[in-house]
Amino acid sequence: MYKTEIRESVFKELEEKVLKNNYGKYLKKILINKCRAFQNQTITFDFPVTALIGPNGSGKTTILGASAILYSSIAPRQFFTKNMELDEEMENWSIAYWAIDKTAIKNDVVRRSASYISKKWNRKSLQREVFFFGVSRTIPAVERKDLSKFATQNTHFSPNEYCNLTSESAEAITHVLGKDVSEFKVIKPNNYGNITLLSGKTNRGKSYSEFHFGAGESSVIKMIMRIENAPSQSLILIEEIENGLHPLVICRLVDYLIDVASRKKLQVIFTTHSEYAIKSLPNNAIWASINGEVIQGKLTIESLRTFSGETSAKLII
Repeated sequence: MYKTEIRESVFKELEEKVLKNNYGKYLKKILINKCRAFQNQTITFDFPVTALIGPNGSGKTTILGASAILYSSIAPRQFFTKNMELDEEMENWSIAYWAIDKTAIKNDVVRRSASYISKKWNRKSLQREVFFFGVSRTIPAVERKDLSKFATQNTHFSPNEYCNLTSESAEAITHVLGKDVSEFKVIKPNNYGNITLLSGKTNRGKSYSEFHFGAGESSVIKMIMRIENAPSQSLILIEEIENGLHPLVICRLVDYLIDVASRKKLQVIFTTHSEYAIKSLPNNAIWASINGEVIQGKLTIESLRTFSGETSAKLII
């Protein structure tokens, strides 16, 4: 049984910050008037790290996307792409928001909305740094076409293309993965935009490339690197946080997110099918999405299977 390493005082401090609106930027609440399977459903973000759980197709990603499109850095089509022939259902979708943004209103909650009317999105967005980590982050390096060009004998990197992990990133990654990454390198090839390639070191001091990393290992390293570099007050969105990860790593990763939320005043929302991802979280940090309705509180995965009709309620009881 995993026991969180986060002190009880940290949980109380974070809940108090949300309650007192002690943030420069923070998404407090959304009301999904209509969007996909949801109608008139309210989700409050009472803790700065929020888990969205539920069966496949239950609407977790819808809530994630609905939360994201309040902010101008996220285009609605990133979550709600429309096919002009098939997606008739999108008409008249609307979402209402309550947020803290002290650059817009200093001493009160900001009200905003987003709606899809007359075949286009209408929204009065807010400014905020948003970082989205989709499931594609767990594609192994050997299967990524953008990295295949570096898997040749003719590939050589100049010294200025190598950089070390920051001390904060290395410490966090080492703890989450349970292995020393202090000697790992990040390679940013010149003239290739935002592409990065990782390099590790064995216990015998031999280097190896990201092509020999586990997909989960690589995703954790790159995700923590970006989160540590994220500005204070940023919003972090993670799809299926457990993808490719060992249960113990999942638990440690969520603990890390709680810690970084405290250190940097970040807000994190993630979707998951894993009970390990919600072990550390308080009840008010968890929302279950079931058959077009949302329920706040900690439910087991078996309970979700009951609500979805997959398992008999008598068996659960």
